Amino acid sequence: MATVNGVVGQQTITGKTVIDDRHPALVRLKKFKADNGTIPAGEIVALDASGEIVSYDPASGGTEATPVGVCIRETDTAKDTIGSVLVHGAVVAKSLLTKGTASGSNDAAALETATVIWSF
Repeated sequence: MATVNGVVGQQTITGKTVIDDRHPALVRLKKFKADNGTIPAGEIVALDASGEIVSYDPASGGTEATPVGVCIRETDTAKDTIGSVLVHGAVVAKSLLTKGTASGSNDAAALETATVIWSF
């Protein structure tokens, strides 16, 4: 069963922009793997063997090595198992993360190759 930490009336303002408005964005709600830590905004994400969203891991050799999108809002998987994932559009390259650290050019290239997401 999916869970969402339904907080009404909360506003979070950060200095980090993930979506670049050069191309219309398509954001989908996706099921995140439960109790998998906090996935930060800008994190490149992949699917695990169960088809749930996890952090992209290019060294995994499994399904986690193929990007499927970018998490656009910090998602604490201890509280929420549904999160917003950019699946089409453009992202701010300097906001991309791989396993919580700044993504390199190879990670951005893998994202562009595997999806219809471009980084600028």
